[in-house]
Amino acid sequence: MSFAGALLGHGAVLVWNDVANEGRQQFYEWHDKEHMPERLSLPGFRRGRRFAKPGHSPEWLTMYEADDLSVVTSPEYLARLNAPTPGTVDALRYFLNTSRAVCRVVHSIGSSTGGHVLAMRVSVPGDRSEAMCRYLCADAFPRVILLTGIVACHLLAADQSASFINTAESSTRQFDVPSWILLCEATNPGAAEGVEHAAVRRSVLDPAVRGDESRCGRAGQGRARRCGAAGVGHRRAQRRRRIRPGDLPTVVARGRSTALVTLPIGGGS
Repeated sequence: MSFAGALLGHGAVLVWNDVANEGRQQFYEWHDKEHMPERLSLPGFRRGRRFAKPGHSPEWLTMYEADDLSVVTSPEYLARLNAPTPGTVDALRYFLNTSRAVCRVVHSIGSSTGGHVLAMRVSVPGDRSEAMCRYLCADAFPRVILLTGIVACHLLAADQSASFINTAESSTRQFDVPSWILLCEATNPGAAEGVEHAAVRRSVLDPAVRGDESRCGRAGQGRARRCGAAGVGHRRAQRRRRIRPGDLPTVVARGRSTALVTLPIGGGS
């Protein structure tokens, strides 16, 4: 399969996490040399990217792009999750503050990937989801993509049942699942931070979507706010806003891409 946009498919797995200090070197070795190559050897997995923002929690965001949702719920993938390698079991002991979402791509614009990404985990009431999607896809994304330094915008929806499938690997750690993920790819951190400012302070989300309490983890500020269904955190009123989108921890993360983890279309299958 081939895809014309910045993403290499219509399915994705996103994982946010911290790593305990004593396990950081082991994490690098495992993630670079074993984990990403292993995942990209599975049929339908097209690319893996790792982003990081030192000093922010969660520090890491790993994103796998796949042909479609069936790939990230396939028997081959689940078999791998149910038979983690000794290296995987050992590395996962050091994971902290983990969020994991198996997603379908709802909307994507742009044709280039960025070395930086604004990642927002969004929760809105179910009956407001359609209004949020309509606004982001028809209004906000077309405006944001015109900003200098922004090269792509994506809206992903987590499949809750797929995200919570019980496997040997998932049983090793606690995690939460955000409902929606908004990604803006940028060529420089300033551009990504500019979108974060617009999204959180100027209500990028549809003013018609209302009624949810805000839990915002601003990039680079303090400890993480856990998000999604298990989300907790500081409640802060958004001045001059009619929407209060819940669970909006943001990471303006610098990409850590190498030939190992950034594959061309058709790679990894």
